[in-house]
Amino acid sequence: MKKILLYSILVCIILILIKYGYSNYNIDYKVDGFEIHETFKENRFYYEIKNDEYVYNFDIYSKRSFNKTKISKINKINDDSINCIYPIIKNQETYPLCYKDGIYTDYHLIDSDLLINYKEDNVEIEKSSKDFVYYNTLNDKEYVALWNYKGYIVINGNNYDNIELFDKDKYDNSLAYIINDTIYMPDNNQTHEYSNLVGLNLTDLSNETFDIGYNIDFDSYIVGSIDNKLYVYDNKYSILYEIDVKNYETKIIGNNEKGFVKYENGLFISCSKNEYKVNKIKFNDKKSIYTYETNDGIYKIIGDNKSLKQWIINDKINIIKEFNNKIYYTIDDILYMYDPKFGSREIFYNYEMKFNDKNTIFIYNK
Repeated sequence: MKKILLYSILVCIILILIKYGYSNYNIDYKVDGFEIHETFKENRFYYEIKNDEYVYNFDIYSKRSFNKTKISKINKINDDSINCIYPIIKNQETYPLCYKDGIYTDYHLIDSDLLINYKEDNVEIEKSSKDFVYYNTLNDKEYVALWNYKGYIVINGNNYDNIELFDKDKYDNSLAYIINDTIYMPDNNQTHEYSNLVGLNLTDLSNETFDIGYNIDFDSYIVGSIDNKLYVYDNKYSILYEIDVKNYETKIIGNNEKGFVKYENGLFISCSKNEYKVNKIKFNDKKSIYTYETNDGIYKIIGDNKSLKQWIINDKINIIKEFNNKIYYTIDDILYMYDPKFGSREIFYNYEMKFNDKNTIFIYNK
């Protein structure tokens, strides 16, 4: 009886710790005259800070401790043109949040002596005469692969490797697709049709080739992925394939005889062949809480408050990937990474990327 009581108490304690120490939460409080709304869900903290004049917001991706990750102090940074705050959170790195001339603006875009001490020094790097230059800006958990016609240059941390996979150069790499840490692509040593799929793992640089059991015409396109399944539509033969890259199994899930399906809201539903043949529809199982608007630069909108837009980049860009609150993007021949704390930084330069940026860059974050 005592053991049962002891186990019951232990279970209750564990449940209380989970509920009040590590579970999702939603709280409101005040600090230094500002009203703060704070939420935590799935290792993401979202903060919304407002007073009578301005509303600021930002988010942090991190695991929570037993205590809630509350803002303890807010410093003001103001002059005639900028109205900034610097929120302080114990054991978390933060950064200034600013309005300039009434526009919510990333502080890296603001030229003000008041913000100099919050910015990291950006070393100007002259464009090299070499075909490829890496600027040593990735950490050990970031992997970037650049298609170089026979394989990939794979970059991680301070290093990069040239991985050759095929015998001949191939300019078009539109049938390559990344799932988790592995890029999957047709065997380019085959011609007209391919029956082999090649997988390159970016973390250990290993590669494997496996037979998909069908001949797929190179006149095809990648529809998308769901979990570990890759979907390919063969334009020539009007066939929709599902390739399980984990179990090495391939199924035909759409053709002229059985009809076609598409993936919407977590389900496969019937559709017409024209949606693949004409509209070139795509699907996958990942949704972003961020949207980006182009209007004399790039404005970022966090889904928690869609009425609040922050000007983050002063240029037209091509977004390659999002990861948490970072974006990887290209301008002409340079790949950049934008991080709200550090701003935009160059990752690498490649002399002809602006002429061939479709499916040439693949990114994986651990």
